[in-house]
Amino acid sequence: MTAPHHPPASHRRLNAGALVDTQAPVGVDGFFQPRRAAFWLFAFFLANGVFSMVSNFYLGYRVVPTAVLLATLLWTLYALPFLLFFRSLDLFEQHPPLGFAMAFAWGGFAACYLAIPLNTAVESLSSKLIGPQFTADWGPALAGPINEETLKILGVILLIMIARTQFRTILSVVVLGAMVGLGFQIVEDLLYSVNTAIQFPYTNQVIPVGLMLLVRGVITGIWSHALYTSVAAFGVGYFITRRHMPLIRRTAVAIGAFALAWFLHFFWNSPWLQNIGGDGISGMAVLSLAKGIPVLAVGYLLWKFAGHEEGSQLRIVADYYIDDDLMTPEERDSLTSLRERRKMRRHLKKTHGRKAARTLHRLQRAQLHMIRVCEENGAGIPAARAAQDITALRTDLDAATT
Repeated sequence: MTAPHHPPASHRRLNAGALVDTQAPVGVDGFFQPRRAAFWLFAFFLANGVFSMVSNFYLGYRVVPTAVLLATLLWTLYALPFLLFFRSLDLFEQHPPLGFAMAFAWGGFAACYLAIPLNTAVESLSSKLIGPQFTADWGPALAGPINEETLKILGVILLIMIARTQFRTILSVVVLGAMVGLGFQIVEDLLYSVNTAIQFPYTNQVIPVGLMLLVRGVITGIWSHALYTSVAAFGVGYFITRRHMPLIRRTAVAIGAFALAWFLHFFWNSPWLQNIGGDGISGMAVLSLAKGIPVLAVGYLLWKFAGHEEGSQLRIVADYYIDDDLMTPEERDSLTSLRERRKMRRHLKKTHGRKAARTLHRLQRAQLHMIRVCEENGAGIPAARAAQDITALRTDLDAATT
């Protein structure tokens, strides 16, 4: 865990008083880094990916315009609950939202653009070397994990190389991976929807889109690319944040996490257990549960570990920079845990109503935001402005509870 930079004693704690002098940043890189090769690699493949995907959708639009428009709308709406879930975890206050947007774009455009020809090449090679039947059964289990997991984790690594100090905890990298995977999942599903509509034996353009939403969204979408890539990203996060650990251990964890993500993807795409639920939608749902629950369990455990480490880092920064008038000892204890933050809100809702609970939630998010600002910039003007926001929200909270 990276310890925060320690400012001079006179600036060590920030209260709600006057603005303090600007401190030198604790260490945070922006995402515009034209002097770094990683920035240009990211921009090159992203630009090519955007051009390729837009071209594909335009060609599809000329054939099945209703399907393209409907699929775009539905899969956009489908992504919203995932983003709201991340929002409910207060992650956008703790980590840079721009980095998450760039991660989503990499997964949705660059990784998809690169994966399409590579998957075709792997399956073609498999068919020639082993046989068409083997490729039909095992091709997706080989091509998907090999190409897609590599391309997705490459996006995570490039973003970290671009903004090296933006991602200081394991959780920040895990969420970065989840956003890459979510972007890949949404755009891939959109492509499947359009291609299915083109190949659909009837002229109806709505039914194939609905079928894809049911199969790839409702039945299988919960345990998909977002989880795989977050598992692989856990290893990258461990590698870059555990600098005090031996290099061989950090490398082993990074390789092991990627291998685990690869296996989870392989297990999902493989024909194993394919007869467990029988035929039809119900059989597909049973198979999805049988394969998906282990994936979900692994993801939950890694996210829980990363969240615990994140809480420890939050407490270190809060104790070092922020005075009790902005963050009471009770609030410090609760801010390190999502469960404790929610527990405080539930208690306040019972005693003082929904409005007070919502105000407390806004206060908690402002406090988390201030912790990130302090860690990035020290006790400078941005932190003082965040302190003023907290003071105003605390006044609103006092009014809501009296």
